[in-house]
Amino acid sequence: SDLFDIDANGIVHVGAKDKATGKDQSISIQSSGGLSEADIQKMVNEAEKMKEQDKIRRELVDLKNEADTSIHTTENSLNEHRSKLSPQDVEEIEAEINSVKAMMAEQDISKDALK
Repeated sequence: SDLFDIDANGIVHVGAKDKATGKDQSISIQSSGGLSEADIQKMVNEAEKMKEQDKIRRELVDLKNEADTSIHTTENSLNEHRSKLSPQDVEEIEAEINSVKAMMAEQDISKDALK
């Protein structure tokens, strides 16, 4: 059987017993030089910053996907109903589609630009 335990001081205790022989083996693992409180706080702060950046990146991907879908749907509708629209309406719709496509092509596009 195996035993794995971490005590309140962060010391890891690992033990094992050979079922066939009944022999016990154990070891304790202790950190020789932990992180300072400042190091830990710095790591926590960096993780929080990355969390926010990841959230923004995920929202941006969702917005781009939404825009792609809207473009595709609009282009299909335009092609299907082009004959029923005035040339001016067709031109305006195509200009808007091209505007959104151009925005999406930019590397550093902001969330607010797509909304």
